[in-house]
Amino acid sequence: MIWELGLLFAAAYVFFSYILPYMKLKTFEQEALGEFCMIDIRDYQLSHRNPFNQTTKNIPLSYLPRTTKEEEICEHDIVVVAESKIAAAMAARILKKKTKKFIYYVTVS
Repeated sequence: MIWELGLLFAAAYVFFSYILPYMKLKTFEQEALGEFCMIDIRDYQLSHRNPFNQTTKNIPLSYLPRTTKEEEICEHDIVVVAESKIAAAMAARILKKKTKKFIYYVTVS
C-alpha cells in the first residue's frame, strides 16, 4: 500500500515536472512578430553566428533564472528561440514561474 502510493506520487511528479511542459509548448509561425517578445536562449556564440531576428533578446538558458529574478521579461506572449525542444521546455518551466503569458517556441539549428 505504501509502495503503491509512493509510486503514484513519483509518477505524478514526473508527469507534472517533465512531461506537462512539453504539452503546453506551442509551435510558432512567423506571421505576427510584432505581438510577441522573442527570447533567444542559445549561448552567445551560437546566437551571434546564426542570428534569428534583430528584435530578439539574447538571454542564455543558464542566465535565465537570474534574469527573471532581476527584471520583468515582457508584457506580451513570449517566443523562445532554442536549439531543441528540450531546451525550450526548460526555459518554459523557468518563465512560467514568473509570468502567466503563453509561451511559444522555435527551434533553430
